[in-house]
Amino acid sequence: MGTIAVIGAGQAGLVLSAALLRAGWRVSIYSDRTAEDYLADRGRPTACLFGDQVEYEAELGLDFWPEASRMRRIHLDLFTDGGAVALSIDAPLRKAALAVDQRLKFSFGLTELESRGATVVIGAVSAEDLDRLAATHDLVVVTSGHKSLTGLFERDPTRCVHSEPQRRLFMINIHGYDMAARPQHREGVFSFLPGTVEMFWIPFHDKDVGESRSIVVETAPGGRADRFGDVTSADEGLDVLKAVVDDLLPHESAFLRPARPTSPVTWIKGEILPVVRKPVAVLPSGRHVLGLGDAVVLNDPLAGQGANNATRMARFFADELAGHDGPFTPSWLTGRFDQWWEHGRYTNDFSNGLLAPLTGAQKNVMIAASRREDIAEQLWEGFNDPSSLFPWFFDAAATREFLARRKIGQLDLLRYKLGVGAGLLAGKLFKRPVGGTATP
Repeated sequence: MGTIAVIGAGQAGLVLSAALLRAGWRVSIYSDRTAEDYLADRGRPTACLFGDQVEYEAELGLDFWPEASRMRRIHLDLFTDGGAVALSIDAPLRKAALAVDQRLKFSFGLTELESRGATVVIGAVSAEDLDRLAATHDLVVVTSGHKSLTGLFERDPTRCVHSEPQRRLFMINIHGYDMAARPQHREGVFSFLPGTVEMFWIPFHDKDVGESRSIVVETAPGGRADRFGDVTSADEGLDVLKAVVDDLLPHESAFLRPARPTSPVTWIKGEILPVVRKPVAVLPSGRHVLGLGDAVVLNDPLAGQGANNATRMARFFADELAGHDGPFTPSWLTGRFDQWWEHGRYTNDFSNGLLAPLTGAQKNVMIAASRREDIAEQLWEGFNDPSSLFPWFFDAAATREFLARRKIGQLDLLRYKLGVGAGLLAGKLFKRPVGGTATP
């Protein structure tokens, strides 16, 4: 087997390295952090892996936290501008999802792969270093978008949709919440106020406290929930989050009210520009390197696909590289990426599709899913396998066919919508104050 230098010890880098070590390759991992540095790092993205990716990590022997809570259901609440719940969708996942603190994952993974025979080199890698490594290895794979390598991979305008970020992001890990107030939080909860905020409450295994919840908030720039720009600490961020929930998603207030951050550093804010880059970079010497993971495909977190996409990509390329007999030429590598893109593009289309306003057809699916668990279950499968949502969730004609095959026609949808309207009317007639009792 060959020799490979993997730049980056994140999700794509560790999964690719583990798979190629298993196949007999000589693997060198270049990381700008030691295992101890990862443990001491500040909070990192939530990175919830869905079923197939969880199973693949386990197959590679990278599942070190059997005690971590699995997410087996998702409960979604769609809110109105007035803070009422318009509809709820609740259904099981076909395979359990898992979110483990990346500080733990990357620290343990780096130590484990070194024990399996990988050479671990600590330090930043420059473009000049890549040239040296490309001369001494059969292949160099860059899996991280480190500052020193900015601009290495060219943006692919034919595969990019956005030219600016579509959401502003905030993430915080919490414990001490009131589970009795909202038992739905024993599993995953999604709270959506269309056009304003999407909030994800994920069962999480935190480095410092273990069982916890990671909350990911996506806000429309300039909207009513866009209040996190001046946050400078975890406590301050949680206070802002509680205020946003009280104002816009009051159904969640009682659960969140007693919560506190898992540590002073487990929070993030920022924004992401979704981008797809060309997978092969040619160095000044004429040698070349391959890009994987976030180095070449970066999605908005709205669809929860970052770590999942990195895992799928690493798995595909590990199989292709291990099965190839010959040099890893730029044309061969680009051809393999194009082959991966035939399936991988659905992840991008899913992520970008959720950034757009809901279409009428998609609203019909969600209304049907609120009444039919089998439809909701198929909707949730999109997080595990985005291709399973196409074309029926993104094409109006295909949506009608999808619902018709499940014996849901226009009269059924009308009846469902009337039920939603009646529920909202009842909510107006009998308002329930936060933490209080219903009053006429």
